[in-house]
Amino acid sequence: MSKRYDSVDDFVELSSELTGFSVAELEGTGLAESHFTEVRELVGERIFGRLLITWDKIRNESKSSKARQTGIHKEIFGSEWGDLLGPIALNIVRLWYLGNWFQMPREWRHKYGAAANDQTRVVSAEAYREGLVWDAICAYPTAAKQPGFGSWAFPPEDPYEKKAATSRTTKTRARKKKST
Repeated sequence: MSKRYDSVDDFVELSSELTGFSVAELEGTGLAESHFTEVRELVGERIFGRLLITWDKIRNESKSSKARQTGIHKEIFGSEWGDLLGPIALNIVRLWYLGNWFQMPREWRHKYGAAANDQTRVVSAEAYREGLVWDAICAYPTAAKQPGFGSWAFPPEDPYEKKAATSRTTKTRARKKKST
């Protein structure tokens, strides 16, 4: 029995490799199904299937994350399929990070066809709100997902500063113990 290449799980695993976010983080956005459907409808099932077949080949031949990244650059953005799959992969990254679909390049549309809905646009309010860019820059989407009442009164937390402060506190405690 041959494997079907229309799995949301395969799409999310590829998306994880492309975005640098874990599968759990992507699924936590609640957008896996809608992004899967959006991309499949915009590029067509045949081309979308080719992308997932290529991903499956990369995943099966690669033992490490670095090998998978090399495979993606070689097989999806390079090789004979690069002009077909590269722009789709780039749009998948943009979709997850920004909640936007960017119209496929003119050359791509002329060579492979265009869907009526293939226009640069915000896919949905939810896709904008849950975009990965907000986590990546430690911010909240303007007017869409506020941090809470009065939060503006305090400077934003720097996750790196917090880690450094914890380290300094631990060292100070160790010095105090040593001196007593």
